[in-house]
Amino acid sequence: MRRVVYFVFFLGILACGLLLYWRGDRQEPKQSGGAPIAGTPAAVPLPPPRLAAAVPGRPADNDAGYIALEEDSLMQQIRASLLDNPRLAETLAREGRQRFPDSPQADARDALLVTALTNQQRFGRARLEARYYFDHHPNGRFGDRVSFLTRVHPLPAESRP
Repeated sequence: MRRVVYFVFFLGILACGLLLYWRGDRQEPKQSGGAPIAGTPAAVPLPPPRLAAAVPGRPADNDAGYIALEEDSLMQQIRASLLDNPRLAETLAREGRQRFPDSPQADARDALLVTALTNQQRFGRARLEARYYFDHHPNGRFGDRVSFLTRVHPLPAESRP
């Protein structure tokens, strides 16, 4: 009988621990006043491209300087949230891939996406993104980092299509 009591007690503690883990993973840390804790980066949402062009005094979306500033801001947000909130970093990196597909910073953005997935311990998805990285950036600057994180290596030049 004593073993049954211990077993039920252990299962109860395990269930409470899992519940706290899952709940803590989904919620942002808050102070008692409801404001975010100091030191956690707050994500600043970027305006959609259509709204940015409609604002008077703002350059059009096809202005290269404005697009570069917008992408730089997105990259800074990805880097700032990489450790504290890797889910946000993943979301921002995917948004950047969609909005700026042929950007000069695509190499860094895709490497940051692999890092964000690794920080979430989603290793299978990180390996898929590593293959995407090496397919689209065969001589990328961050290839060594991506290989280190995922153990995926680029194909030799003679075997690429």
